[in-house]
Amino acid sequence: MMGSRLEDMDIPLQIQLFIVFGIFVLGTIAGAVVLSTHEKKLKALFGGAGETEDDIRRNVVRRTAWLEAKNEELERRIEPLEAISRLSVQKVGFLRFNPFQDTGGDNSFALALLDRENNGVILSSFYTREGVRIYAKQIENGASRQALSDEEKKVLEEALNRSTKLEVRNSK
Repeated sequence: MMGSRLEDMDIPLQIQLFIVFGIFVLGTIAGAVVLSTHEKKLKALFGGAGETEDDIRRNVVRRTAWLEAKNEELERRIEPLEAISRLSVQKVGFLRFNPFQDTGGDNSFALALLDRENNGVILSSFYTREGVRIYAKQIENGASRQALSDEEKKVLEEALNRSTKLEVRNSK
């Protein structure tokens, strides 16, 4: 009975060695191609053709040192800017309104200007036929020592409810 088992087949030893050797050669060629591809990618990534591994390492170390120095320089430059930004106007509330129901239009306004710490000013302008009156009220920590009109309360609340990108970034 003729079986389909491999042991039953008589393949000469020379052919078996030839097959094993062929598989070995094909594996070696495939490995060399993969290695060559990765080497080209590394050279392109780290700076050019013809560089040895030591050159690439030195280049990476040099670039890392340069980036660290640049980062320190930028941090030194950012510090005063952040200090200035804490005091700058970051939150604004604005409302146009008519303080007199029987005359005119919405020519009066209230404007709240606050910094990051909720300190600032509310400016109110009341327009009448006789002239314009402007009032300023200081705001400290989101509150005023003087009484506020309904419109001034609205713009203060609007400004206080605005978040700043700096606050969001620093909270991370």
